Amino acid sequence: MKHLCLPFLALALLPFLASASASERRFGYTYPTLTAPVGEIELENWITSKTRPNVLRTFDIRHELEFGLTKRTQLGVYLANWEHDARAHESHYAQSAIEVIHNLSHPATDPIGSALYGELAMGERHTTLEGKLLLEKRVGKWVVGWNGILESEWSGERFGAMQEATVELGQTVGLAYDLSDHFSLAAELVHTWSLGNWRTPADAEVYAGPSLTFRKGRFFVGATALFQTTDKREQAAVQLRTIVGVEF
Repeated sequence: MKHLCLPFLALALLPFLASASASERRFGYTYPTLTAPVGEIELENWITSKTRPNVLRTFDIRHELEFGLTKRTQLGVYLANWEHDARAHESHYAQSAIEVIHNLSHPATDPIGSALYGELAMGERHTTLEGKLLLEKRVGKWVVGWNGILESEWSGERFGAMQEATVELGQTVGLAYDLSDHFSLAAELVHTWSLGNWRTPADAEVYAGPSLTFRKGRFFVGATALFQTTDKREQAAVQLRTIVGVEF
C-alpha cells in the first residue's frame, strides 16, 4: 500500500514550505468556484475509505495535478485512481481522468460565485462522464457552497466492450467557518441517487458530517468524516476522506 504513504510524505514537508497563497478548499466533497492562478501547479493526494462492519472496507486513492491555465480556467489531470479492498486484500488500477473548471463569477465580490466543471475518466472497465454546476458565497469568515452533479458511467469486461450504462444525479452542500487564517471547520452533506439509465430510479443515499481543513503557505490538508443517514445496508456506513495538497 505504498500509495497510502504519499499524503503523509507531503505532510512531513510542511515545515519546509515557504509562505504563499493558501488553497481555497474548505470541504472534502464540495468544490470551490475559484480556480488556480495562471501558471500555478498543485499536487493533490486523496484517500477515501468506505466502511461497513462485516460488509465493506475499501480505499479509493487518487493522485492529481492541477494547472492554472487562464485567469478563469483550471485543468486537472488524475494521474491514477486506485482501489484497494482490505477484506479481499486486493488492489488495482481503476481510472485516469481529465477535469476542467471554468470560473464564471467571484464568490465574494459578485452576488454569488459560480463555475462549470467537466470530467472525463477512463479505465479498463469503466468510462465516466461527469458535469457539475458549482455555486459558492463568502461573507466574512463564512463560506457556503453547493454543487449540482450529473454523471454517466459505462462499464463492461474490457475497454471498448462496455454495455451497461448508469446515470447518477447528486448534490453536495457545505457550510464552513474560518476559525483563523489557517483553520476552517465545516459541515457537509452529500445526496445522490441513481436513475438506472434514466429509467429505474433507486433509493437515495445521503451522507452528512464534519470537515476540518488546515492551510499554511503552499500546503493544505483536509479531513472529512461522512455518516450515512439513510438505510442502505449494502453501501458504506462511514466515509472518511483526507486530501493533502502542495502548490508549486
